[in-house]
Amino acid sequence: MSLQIQPLHPNAPQNVNGVKKSNGDIEISYDAPLGAVAYLTYYGDANTTDPHDAKYMGYSETTKFTLAAADIPASATTGDKIPFYVQAYGTVAPSGTTNVEKAAALHDANIEGSAWSKPVVEVTI
Repeated sequence: MSLQIQPLHPNAPQNVNGVKKSNGDIEISYDAPLGAVAYLTYYGDANTTDPHDAKYMGYSETTKFTLAAADIPASATTGDKIPFYVQAYGTVAPSGTTNVEKAAALHDANIEGSAWSKPVVEVTI
């Protein structure tokens, strides 16, 4: 018999990459750490560098998150950089029907996620 210990929460996602697509959407992709089943992607206004300024969130249960062009912060203009950080969770959102509602529900629940991904991924608009 083998004893397997499950971590309290997954490690941070690795190999986080971002790309602006031809339709203006921004797609963030990452490798899934062991035990991860949901992800919060945090992002901030254009050209911010402090992770505490990442005031927007998105939710995904896959290793990709797409920020629709219409949801890019209004202050961003061509040439600006949007910072992204990804956090992994070992549980799915406890409630919500939209991406934003699920992100808020998981963030606000008393559920510990991983550290944020490193390094910061900045996508140029």
